[in-house]
Amino acid sequence: MDEKLIMEDDSRQPQIYTVDGNPNFSCYARTSRNLVMMPKQKQPERDCHKVFTVITLILVFIILACLVLSTTYLIQLRYEFGKIKQIPVEKTAHANRLGAAQSVKLPTVAAHIIGKRSLRNSRTLQWEASKGNAFTSGVRYKHGSLIIDEIGHFAIYSKIYFRGEKCKPGTIFWQNVFKRTSVYRGDIVLMISRSTLYCSEKEEPWSRNSFQTGIFKLSKGDHIYVNVSDPNLVSFDQFYTFLGLHKI
Repeated sequence: MDEKLIMEDDSRQPQIYTVDGNPNFSCYARTSRNLVMMPKQKQPERDCHKVFTVITLILVFIILACLVLSTTYLIQLRYEFGKIKQIPVEKTAHANRLGAAQSVKLPTVAAHIIGKRSLRNSRTLQWEASKGNAFTSGVRYKHGSLIIDEIGHFAIYSKIYFRGEKCKPGTIFWQNVFKRTSVYRGDIVLMISRSTLYCSEKEEPWSRNSFQTGIFKLSKGDHIYVNVSDPNLVSFDQFYTFLGLHKI
């Protein structure tokens, strides 16, 4: 049985024939049945570590550069702020005076005077210049007239409230705003408002508002006053009858 195994084993090996009668087979290496596989070489991890290290160093450098720049900017701001604080007080006060001079507003030139009943039966209305809602600023009031103290363009308004106990058809009521000036002999009409009264069949109390406004160029010394058709038909309540102007 051993001979048989030996024969089977020998039959699996290649037959070798000798030349010149050299039976020594030791110089020939027997080929192993199982081939030894060489392990594959793994990708070295050192390259990944190098790339990661380089990226980390770049990021660190960028962060350090940003910190340096921000610190430099803060130092510069502190230096500029210190220079501002070192400005002499006199220069600052002088600058404040200049700024205040530039922002100073001119005094208001305006007036609003309210109706005032007069004992004189004159068509030129008299006014109250200091009571109630009345005031004058940069303008004077005297004997029913507003007197202009400086040249300029003025907006003038006049409101007269007419009323009566009995309505009479065809009654005409009017108000005129005049300007008296030293340049001309006669007075100059600035505005005119006229209305005709229409009544129902019954003779009952009536009332009408007359309002007018306009913009005019006035000179120093000009007088502004109002004439009406009948002072007895005027209500002198301060909320109904008034005259005013303001410089624009």
